[in-house]
Order: sequence, then C-alpha cells, then structure tokens
Amino acid sequence: MTEDATPAPGDTDFTYLTEIEQHYLNELGEAVADHEVRLERLEAKEKEPPVPRDWIARHQSVQAWNELADWVDWLNANYSMPHARRVQECWPAHPGLVHVLAGLRSAWRASVLSDEQSKEQGNAMAAFHDYHLFPFFQRLEDTKLFKCSNGHKADDEHAATDRDRFPEGLVGEDEVADASPAPSVEPEGPEVVALPAQEGAGDLEDDSEWWRG
Repeated sequence: MTEDATPAPGDTDFTYLTEIEQHYLNELGEAVADHEVRLERLEAKEKEPPVPRDWIARHQSVQAWNELADWVDWLNANYSMPHARRVQECWPAHPGLVHVLAGLRSAWRASVLSDEQSKEQGNAMAAFHDYHLFPFFQRLEDTKLFKCSNGHKADDEHAATDRDRFPEGLVGEDEVADASPAPSVEPEGPEVVALPAQEGAGDLEDDSEWWRG
C-alpha cells in the first residue's frame, strides 16, 4: 500500500469482519467510551477538596458505638486504673469525650497491628502508652476537662459503659446490612472484659469545659 492509500484515522474499513465480530467490536468501543466518562468523573472528584467529618458523623450505627464501648470497658477493666483515672460510664453522652476516646482507640489499633506485623519486636505499643494512653489517664485525674457536670449518677468505680446514653436515632445492624456493604471486622486484640452495668449514686465533679454535649 502506498502512502497516499493509507487510510486516515477513523476511516478504517471493517467490512471484512463478520457480523459477530463487528458486534463485539462495537461493544468494545462502547465499553471504552464508558470507562473514559467514568475516568473523567473520578478525576473531577479528586479535584474537589475533601470534607472532614468527625467520628460521630461517620458512625451512625449501633454496632460502631458498641464496638467503641466494648473497647472503653476493656480499657477500664484491663488497666485497672484507680477511680480518678477511669473513664466514667456516662461518656457516650459527652461528644467531646467520644471524639477523644475514638481517637485513642484508633491509635491503639494502629499500634497493635504495627507490632503484630513487625518482623522483629516492635515498639509501637510502648509509644502508644507513652504518648497517648498515660497522658490521657493523667488528664482524667489532674484536670476537670473530662469531669461530668450533667448530673449523671455513677454506681461504683467498676461500672461499665451506660449504653442507654448512646445518641438517639442510631441505625441497627440489620438496617446497616440492608443499606451498605458489611462493616469491616474488628482486628483481633485483647479479650474484652464484660462488666455489668448498674445504677447507683455518686456525684461527679462540676465544671464547664468545651467538650460537653
């Protein structure tokens, strides 16, 4: 074929193809065009600035709150901290403290997984204790930042999370399963110690810090 006879792009003659081959070629062309549209949408979305959402806004299911409550109860029980350094059972009623505990749990999970995946003896958990956990316990005892002023009654220093204080309108596990993909499974960690939730008396200190709901 001479240079003058070279077909221009898009002018290729496919008449030699069978009807079935032309059908599949058309489908391939439509698929490529569809992917190009999807790619353009993804590129446009990447240019949009991300909208930050806090833990409460991202977690509207009973399961998510139960998982955080299980971890807080495990923390209180397994570290055997004195009453002044224990997380009070009314913490779900205080959004600021919820954010702090959720962040603390995220740091704990990252540290546990880092040590488990380390080929040598990792030090992630040591760093978690030094830089996250014990400063948190210290703040519980030395400041009024995490003291309740809403009149919630504490039964004793071993009471578990008061799950009746979860926010209203949380979605149940069945509803979550119908509306979205199955939630990720909590990685294996220390066994959760279940403690009985009871009611009783014992006022908590009063103050007016920013975190209370």
